[in-house]
Amino acid sequence: MLNWKKLAAAAAAVCMLAVPAAAETVTEAETGAAETQIESAQTGCTEKMTTVFSEGEKAGELALRFYEEAPNVPYIGMKEYCRFMKNQTLTLHENEDGTFALENEVGAQLLCDPESGVITVPDWIAFAYPQTPIEGDAAGWKDSSCAFVRITNVELEGEAQETVFDFSGYGIKVYADSEDIYLPVFIMSNMMTDISTAYMVYNGENLYSQRVDLQMAPIEGFYMSELFQNLLTGGDRPEDVIRYSYGGLCFNFDHFFGHPGVAKLDEALLEKGLDAAITDLGTEGEAIKEGLLSPRLADYLKAMMRLFMVYLGDGHTVFTSAGTMASYPAALGEGTALIGELTPAYTSSLLESNVDLKMTLYEGIKIQRTLKWGSKDYIESGSTAIIRLDGFMPDEEAWKQYYENGGDLPSDCVGIVAAGLKKASENPRIKNVIFDLSCNAGGSSDVLMAILALTTGQDRLYGINKVTGQKMTVIFETDSDFNGVFDEKDKEARYDFNYGILTTRHAFSCGNLFPIVAREGGAVVIGEPTTGGSCCIQMGSDALGLSYVMSSAQWQLIDSQGVDVEGGCAVDMPIEPKENSIVNLLSNLAGMDADLPSFSAYFDEAALDEMMNGWFAGEEETENAAA
Repeated sequence: MLNWKKLAAAAAAVCMLAVPAAAETVTEAETGAAETQIESAQTGCTEKMTTVFSEGEKAGELALRFYEEAPNVPYIGMKEYCRFMKNQTLTLHENEDGTFALENEVGAQLLCDPESGVITVPDWIAFAYPQTPIEGDAAGWKDSSCAFVRITNVELEGEAQETVFDFSGYGIKVYADSEDIYLPVFIMSNMMTDISTAYMVYNGENLYSQRVDLQMAPIEGFYMSELFQNLLTGGDRPEDVIRYSYGGLCFNFDHFFGHPGVAKLDEALLEKGLDAAITDLGTEGEAIKEGLLSPRLADYLKAMMRLFMVYLGDGHTVFTSAGTMASYPAALGEGTALIGELTPAYTSSLLESNVDLKMTLYEGIKIQRTLKWGSKDYIESGSTAIIRLDGFMPDEEAWKQYYENGGDLPSDCVGIVAAGLKKASENPRIKNVIFDLSCNAGGSSDVLMAILALTTGQDRLYGINKVTGQKMTVIFETDSDFNGVFDEKDKEARYDFNYGILTTRHAFSCGNLFPIVAREGGAVVIGEPTTGGSCCIQMGSDALGLSYVMSSAQWQLIDSQGVDVEGGCAVDMPIEPKENSIVNLLSNLAGMDADLPSFSAYFDEAALDEMMNGWFAGEEETENAAA
């Protein structure tokens, strides 16, 4: 827990009690929406109907509350949030002792004591992610981002352990009345985000509902609000925004961080919580906390970058808003000058990072491959076809148009794989298919499952929800013939080849998981071990709507034997990288320990064909001998 009195005093001190005029009017009706003064069981507040935008279009309105204790931090009811974001109906029960209970359609409950600020959930999965019917006979756990795949069942092992959220220790007020239970928008979104990374943020004027964009493109118009333009051009963050943002950051990491064991602060965070873990960094921790509590937006952004890149970075934990600002400065309006202050801080943090620098250097493997294979998606050599698979990110808009209007398959990673497998099947010489994951940094598990359905036929993934302490088996169904219908014919769309996976240290996240699962389905792994990335990502944001992703405790992946996949995929046929004298020379001149060997041997298609034939001939001999 935080020492909240000390923290609030520090926040007030750095603010020097000066809140700019723009910040004071955040709750005014900038968009013309009506405000209503209402009375709560705990305190008076202002309610305002607020427009919600999704993908640039108006998606509806939601009522936000602004309480006297934190006038610049909007609150939202959990019933309303879940109805809008999750299409989930909750029923509120008010108890005689002043506590409240929310119950969902499967009977799971969330219990709230607003006076103490404690929320208790007996079964978090059952409450937040209930299995509900799809077409009357299957259980849907989430809305898939891809029309060609869906989750049909989630099998849980063991009883759920009770989850307790004590918001009082983070300086965050909880409110409730006969209508709903109310939390800050960003806290509600951080808690209720799903594996599809749906989340909601507020920019001082409007709400924005969306899913994470791993290209970090900005939300259209997000930084153009009066609040953000004031902050981006030198205005101060309000005191309540400062303390709620810090308290919310600590709350999110203390309860929902997955602890893959890679980040520098991982062990201390698990043992003591984020606030104490930062404090234990000594002078460095003091500097980071000073930035996180600073009224200057630039100081806050630099501190967040350093915290995430140097101390929390594990490949999945990223302060995405900093990347957005740096990559799309035009979206900042009058605040573009801020980038000049952030760039040196980014470079410094990158050079000290535990994971980010390595992942950046691994991009050099693409250059080496291009020198050998060019930009080809498909190569044939002897009896082996090689299909490039640089990620698992679908072109969702293209798939939506395909399913609505027909035509050719999208040319994203799924389309490349489907086209490559079809082409290989039309050549009678081809009996082996290698998926080149040498430059694959991950993506969507939906895509991963679609490719497995086309190849090895596997239809399930395994994981652990550390919030409830339960193991999970997640079962998928795939429209493998891409005709818009889930039926038995999809199982006939499989391609019968010997499969191989080419991996390097660049392969991460789904690029790490795919070879592990495919290997269990009979594929051979060639190259060197993958990097890891065992946790799915979970969205997070602060009181300003600035966002990040984090390794999630709710979806940590394991193999079919229950082994954590963070250790990477075992290799059946290793290829030894060679010394790269040029890279070594440059890194030494720069004073860096950044060795990146030569991977030229990995991209010898004739040698790969020979390896595939030798491996599967040996397997066939073993099977014949056993028979």
